[in-house]
Amino acid sequence: MPIDQSEAVILRTQNFAEQDKLVIFFSREKGLVRGIAKGARKFNNRFGSSLEPLSIVRIFYYEKERHDLVTVSNCDLLESAFEMFSDRRTACFLSYLAELTEKFSPYRAGEEKLYRLLVSLIRAARVGQKVEYLVRYFEYWFLKVNGILPDFQTCQKCQRRISSTAWLEPRKDGVLCDRCAGEKKIELNPRLARAVDWIKKNPPQTPPGPEIEAEDWKKLGRVFQSIIIFHLEERPRTLDLLDF
Repeated sequence: MPIDQSEAVILRTQNFAEQDKLVIFFSREKGLVRGIAKGARKFNNRFGSSLEPLSIVRIFYYEKERHDLVTVSNCDLLESAFEMFSDRRTACFLSYLAELTEKFSPYRAGEEKLYRLLVSLIRAARVGQKVEYLVRYFEYWFLKVNGILPDFQTCQKCQRRISSTAWLEPRKDGVLCDRCAGEKKIELNPRLARAVDWIKKNPPQTPPGPEIEAEDWKKLGRVFQSIIIFHLEERPRTLDLLDF
Protein backbone atom coordinates (compact mmCIF):
# COMPACT_ATOMS: atom_id res chain seq x y z
CA MET A 1 0.00 0.00 0.00
CA PRO A 2 1.62 3.30 -1.08
CA ILE A 3 2.55 5.73 1.65
CA ASP A 4 1.78 9.41 1.14
CA GLN A 5 3.65 12.18 2.94
CA SER A 6 3.16 15.88 3.49
CA GLU A 7 4.30 18.83 5.52
CA ALA A 8 1.47 19.59 7.95
CA VAL A 9 0.34 21.40 11.09
CA ILE A 10 -1.13 19.23 13.83
CA LEU A 11 -4.42 20.86 14.91
CA ARG A 12 -5.37 18.48 17.72
CA THR A 13 -5.45 14.86 18.83
CA GLN A 14 -7.75 12.79 20.98
CA ASN A 15 -7.61 9.31 22.43
CA PHE A 16 -8.95 6.57 20.19
CA ALA A 17 -9.50 2.93 21.14
CA GLU A 18 -7.09 1.58 23.76
CA GLN A 19 -3.68 2.56 22.41
CA ASP A 20 -4.27 4.87 19.44
CA LYS A 21 -4.90 8.54 18.78
CA LEU A 22 -7.18 10.34 16.37
CA VAL A 23 -5.04 13.01 14.67
CA ILE A 24 -6.51 16.06 12.93
CA PHE A 25 -3.91 17.81 10.81
CA PHE A 26 -3.78 20.47 8.10
CA SER A 27 -1.66 19.35 5.18
CA ARG A 28 0.06 21.69 2.74
CA GLU A 29 -1.23 19.69 -0.24
CA LYS A 30 -4.54 18.23 0.95
CA GLY A 31 -5.83 20.61 3.59
CA LEU A 32 -7.78 19.15 6.50
CA VAL A 33 -7.17 15.42 7.06
CA ARG A 34 -8.11 13.07 9.89
CA GLY A 35 -6.23 9.89 10.67
CA ILE A 36 -5.45 7.23 13.24
CA ALA A 37 -1.96 7.02 14.73
CA LYS A 38 -1.68 3.37 15.73
CA GLY A 39 0.01 2.80 19.09
CA ALA A 40 0.48 6.53 19.75
CA ARG A 41 -0.56 6.11 23.40
CA LYS A 42 1.95 3.37 24.12
CA PHE A 43 4.97 4.16 26.29
CA ASN A 44 8.02 4.98 24.12
CA ASN A 45 5.88 5.04 20.97
CA ARG A 46 7.50 6.00 17.66
CA PHE A 47 5.67 9.36 17.44
CA GLY A 48 7.33 10.95 20.49
CA SER A 49 6.22 14.59 20.83
CA SER A 50 5.51 15.07 17.11
CA LEU A 51 1.73 14.91 17.58
CA GLU A 52 1.54 17.82 20.04
CA PRO A 53 -0.92 20.57 18.96
CA LEU A 54 0.38 23.17 16.49
CA SER A 55 3.56 21.21 15.80
CA ILE A 56 4.85 21.61 12.25
CA VAL A 57 5.67 18.12 11.00
CA ARG A 58 6.32 15.88 8.06
CA ILE A 59 3.62 13.27 8.33
CA PHE A 60 3.56 9.86 6.63
CA TYR A 61 0.26 8.08 6.09
CA TYR A 62 -1.62 5.69 3.83
CA GLU A 63 -5.23 5.44 2.79
CA LYS A 64 -7.65 2.57 2.38
CA GLU A 65 -10.47 2.56 -0.14
CA ARG A 66 -13.84 3.72 1.23
CA HIS A 67 -12.23 4.89 4.50
CA ASP A 68 -12.47 8.53 5.56
CA LEU A 69 -9.65 8.17 8.10
CA VAL A 70 -6.09 7.70 6.94
CA THR A 71 -3.58 5.64 8.91
CA VAL A 72 -0.64 7.67 10.18
CA SER A 73 2.46 5.49 10.04
CA ASN A 74 5.10 7.99 11.15
CA CYS A 75 5.66 11.64 11.88
CA ASP A 76 8.88 13.71 11.89
CA LEU A 77 8.84 16.81 14.09
CA LEU A 78 10.07 19.89 12.20
CA GLU A 79 9.09 22.67 14.63
CA SER A 80 7.56 22.27 18.08
CA ALA A 81 4.99 24.62 19.63
CA PHE A 82 5.10 22.88 23.01
CA GLU A 83 6.87 25.67 24.94
CA MET A 84 4.46 28.32 23.65
CA PHE A 85 1.57 26.62 25.46
CA SER A 86 3.15 27.57 28.80
CA ASP A 87 1.96 31.16 28.19
CA ARG A 88 -1.82 31.36 28.69
CA ARG A 89 -2.50 34.09 26.13
CA THR A 90 -0.42 32.39 23.44
CA ALA A 91 -2.05 29.04 24.23
CA CYS A 92 -5.52 30.59 23.85
CA PHE A 93 -4.57 32.11 20.50
CA LEU A 94 -3.15 28.85 19.15
CA SER A 95 -6.22 26.92 20.30
CA TYR A 96 -8.50 29.47 18.59
CA LEU A 97 -6.45 29.21 15.40
CA ALA A 98 -6.74 25.41 15.45
CA GLU A 99 -10.48 25.34 16.17
CA LEU A 100 -11.42 27.77 13.38
CA THR A 101 -9.19 25.99 10.87
CA GLU A 102 -10.83 22.65 11.64
CA LYS A 103 -14.42 23.93 11.69
CA PHE A 104 -14.25 26.07 8.55
CA SER A 105 -12.07 23.93 6.28
CA PRO A 106 -13.70 21.45 3.87
CA TYR A 107 -12.31 17.94 4.27
CA ARG A 108 -9.44 17.09 1.88
CA ALA A 109 -9.62 20.45 0.07
CA GLY A 110 -6.06 21.69 -0.36
CA GLU A 111 -5.52 25.35 0.49
CA GLU A 112 -1.84 26.22 0.51
CA LYS A 113 -2.49 29.89 1.35
CA LEU A 114 -4.14 28.87 4.59
CA TYR A 115 -1.32 26.43 5.35
CA ARG A 116 1.27 29.18 4.86
CA LEU A 117 -0.79 31.51 7.06
CA LEU A 118 -0.84 28.96 9.90
CA VAL A 119 2.90 28.38 9.70
CA SER A 120 3.75 32.10 9.58
CA LEU A 121 1.57 32.82 12.62
CA ILE A 122 3.05 29.98 14.66
CA ARG A 123 6.53 31.26 13.87
CA ALA A 124 5.58 34.87 14.68
CA ALA A 125 4.18 33.76 18.06
CA ARG A 126 7.39 31.84 18.74
CA VAL A 127 9.55 34.96 18.31
CA GLY A 128 7.35 36.98 20.66
CA GLN A 129 4.99 38.98 18.44
CA LYS A 130 2.09 40.51 20.42
CA VAL A 131 -0.69 37.96 20.63
CA GLU A 132 -3.49 40.54 20.48
CA TYR A 133 -2.15 41.57 17.07
CA LEU A 134 -1.66 38.01 15.82
CA VAL A 135 -5.31 37.18 16.63
CA ARG A 136 -6.52 40.07 14.46
CA TYR A 137 -4.01 39.18 11.74
CA PHE A 138 -5.27 35.60 11.69
CA GLU A 139 -8.94 36.62 11.64
CA TYR A 140 -8.45 39.03 8.74
CA TRP A 141 -6.53 36.63 6.49
CA PHE A 142 -8.64 33.64 7.53
CA LEU A 143 -11.79 35.45 6.38
CA LYS A 144 -9.99 36.57 3.22
CA VAL A 145 -8.76 33.08 2.30
CA ASN A 146 -12.23 31.63 2.91
CA GLY A 147 -13.85 34.24 0.67
CA ILE A 148 -16.10 35.79 3.34
CA LEU A 149 -14.25 39.01 4.11
CA PRO A 150 -16.52 41.96 3.22
CA ASP A 151 -15.39 45.00 1.25
CA PHE A 152 -14.78 47.57 3.98
CA GLN A 153 -14.13 50.41 1.52
CA THR A 154 -17.46 50.64 -0.35
CA CYS A 155 -21.01 51.10 0.95
CA GLN A 156 -23.02 47.98 0.17
CA LYS A 157 -26.14 50.03 -0.59
CA CYS A 158 -25.16 53.27 -2.34
CA GLN A 159 -21.77 52.02 -3.65
CA ARG A 160 -20.03 55.19 -2.48
CA ARG A 161 -16.47 54.88 -1.23
CA ILE A 162 -16.28 54.93 2.58
CA SER A 163 -14.40 57.99 3.82
CA SER A 164 -15.49 58.08 7.47
CA THR A 165 -17.30 55.75 9.85
CA ALA A 166 -19.05 52.68 8.41
CA TRP A 167 -21.31 50.07 9.99
CA LEU A 168 -21.26 46.33 9.41
CA GLU A 169 -24.29 45.24 7.42
CA PRO A 170 -26.66 42.91 9.38
CA ARG A 171 -25.90 39.95 7.08
CA LYS A 172 -22.17 40.58 7.56
CA ASP A 173 -21.46 40.65 3.82
CA GLY A 174 -20.50 44.31 3.59
CA VAL A 175 -20.58 47.69 5.29
CA LEU A 176 -22.98 50.61 5.07
CA CYS A 177 -22.06 54.27 5.17
CA ASP A 178 -23.37 56.50 7.94
CA ARG A 179 -26.18 57.73 5.68
CA CYS A 180 -27.41 54.28 4.58
CA ALA A 181 -27.05 52.38 7.85
CA GLY A 182 -30.22 51.75 9.80
CA GLU A 183 -28.90 49.32 12.38
CA LYS A 184 -25.77 50.90 13.81
CA LYS A 185 -24.40 48.14 16.02
CA ILE A 186 -20.92 47.18 14.81
CA GLU A 187 -18.76 50.16 13.90
CA LEU A 188 -15.79 50.33 11.55
CA ASN A 189 -14.21 53.75 12.09
CA PRO A 190 -11.18 55.23 10.27
CA ARG A 191 -8.79 54.03 13.01
CA LEU A 192 -9.92 50.45 12.47
CA ALA A 193 -9.65 50.90 8.72
CA ARG A 194 -6.00 51.91 9.24
CA ALA A 195 -5.44 48.77 11.33
CA VAL A 196 -6.88 46.66 8.49
CA ASP A 197 -4.61 48.44 6.03
CA TRP A 198 -1.58 47.64 8.23
CA ILE A 199 -2.49 43.94 8.33
CA LYS A 200 -2.85 43.87 4.52
CA LYS A 201 0.60 45.35 3.94
CA ASN A 202 2.80 43.66 6.57
CA PRO A 203 3.94 40.14 7.51
CA PRO A 204 2.78 38.92 10.95
CA GLN A 205 6.18 39.26 12.63
CA THR A 206 6.35 43.04 11.91
CA PRO A 207 5.38 44.99 15.08
CA PRO A 208 2.39 47.28 14.42
CA GLY A 209 2.97 51.03 14.72
CA PRO A 210 2.17 52.89 17.97
CA GLU A 211 -0.57 54.88 16.23
CA ILE A 212 -2.76 51.74 16.38
CA GLU A 213 -3.74 51.27 20.03
CA ALA A 214 -4.71 48.13 21.92
CA GLU A 215 -8.35 49.25 22.04
CA ASP A 216 -8.37 49.53 18.24
CA TRP A 217 -7.30 45.90 17.90
CA LYS A 218 -10.01 44.86 20.37
CA LYS A 219 -12.73 46.75 18.46
CA LEU A 220 -11.53 45.28 15.18
CA GLY A 221 -11.87 41.86 16.77
CA ARG A 222 -15.58 42.51 17.37
CA VAL A 223 -16.00 43.19 13.64
CA PHE A 224 -14.13 40.05 12.53
CA GLN A 225 -15.67 37.79 15.17
CA SER A 226 -19.23 38.82 14.35
CA ILE A 227 -18.57 37.76 10.73
CA ILE A 228 -17.02 34.46 11.87
CA ILE A 229 -19.95 33.63 14.18
CA PHE A 230 -22.50 34.55 11.49
CA HIS A 231 -20.97 32.22 8.90
CA LEU A 232 -20.06 29.43 11.33
CA GLU A 233 -23.59 29.61 12.82
CA GLU A 234 -22.16 29.02 16.27
CA ARG A 235 -19.79 30.70 18.67
CA PRO A 236 -16.32 29.11 18.65
CA ARG A 237 -15.63 27.49 22.00
CA THR A 238 -12.12 28.94 22.20
CA LEU A 239 -13.40 32.49 21.55
CA ASP A 240 -14.53 32.66 25.19
CA LEU A 241 -10.91 32.14 26.27
CA LEU A 242 -9.72 35.31 24.49
CA ASP A 243 -9.64 38.54 26.48
CA PHE A 244 -7.95 40.59 23.76
